[in-house]
Amino acid sequence: MDQTERGEVAGQAGRTRRVRKLGKRISEARRLRGLVRDPDLQAVELERRGRRTLLGLWFFLALGLVYTTEGVHAFLSEGTTPADPLWWAAWTVEPMFAGLLITLLNFESVILSHGVGPDHRWWSRLKHVLLASTLAMNVIPQLVPLLRGEWERFNLGSLAVHAIIPVIVYGIAEVIPVIQARQREIVLKVYDQADEHEARRAATEEPERVQPKPPAPIESATEPALSPASRPEPAPPRKTPSVLGKLPGSLRETVTALAASAHQQGRPVTVEDITQRVALPEVMVTALVEELNTTVNHHPVPV
Repeated sequence: MDQTERGEVAGQAGRTRRVRKLGKRISEARRLRGLVRDPDLQAVELERRGRRTLLGLWFFLALGLVYTTEGVHAFLSEGTTPADPLWWAAWTVEPMFAGLLITLLNFESVILSHGVGPDHRWWSRLKHVLLASTLAMNVIPQLVPLLRGEWERFNLGSLAVHAIIPVIVYGIAEVIPVIQARQREIVLKVYDQADEHEARRAATEEPERVQPKPPAPIESATEPALSPASRPEPAPPRKTPSVLGKLPGSLRETVTALAASAHQQGRPVTVEDITQRVALPEVMVTALVEELNTTVNHHPVPV
């Protein structure tokens, strides 16, 4: 038994169950790495996580609006009863203010995602008026006992909560459109990068096209026809560049050695053989396997 046969036997003996299992896991990890880096998957994951964030913010915004609505109602309906229409109308004031604010901020998120800001002084003024109105109607009822000298009815904790919650509600309403705008901006940027990558890959993988030959000139009756020996020979067709020839030297030697080892064992090269040793795109691996099973370094494989 020569040295080559002893090496092949030792290599086959070393492929234990654990080695094969680890090889499959390595191949799976390499394929998973390409999928995780896929820009479409990244955009979908970003949108999914963004929806969860926005749902949480809207939920807590609604809780805050319930609290501020009660404070505004207590301020407007003081001294009235449910028999008075003003008692019922007071419940609509805070939802109206909050609805106006949310509508403005939603439109602001749309224009911010296109790189345009609301450059108008009344845009900020209206938002500040809505916040100040809600804040004042929540805080003033808590300060009335203090102004009247009724210290036993004054509650510092209630004053702090009625002052902080409207500010938090306003801040959440301001943050939601910013999140929507930034999310849309990142998704569009990811898609632009994906389009550029696909365009570059298509340009590098597109085979060279053979230029069409111009039509042969019609022989004139007055000119003698050329003999077959004197006619110029047609140019040989241009060969499509091989995938193996595009690889760097170290990768080309590794792949060639894999092919030679597989052919000596009397079997063709498989995709798994290559992916276990080198990391290449799936399209290139498929083309490389087809080429290696026919030629190695442009020499026919012996059968």
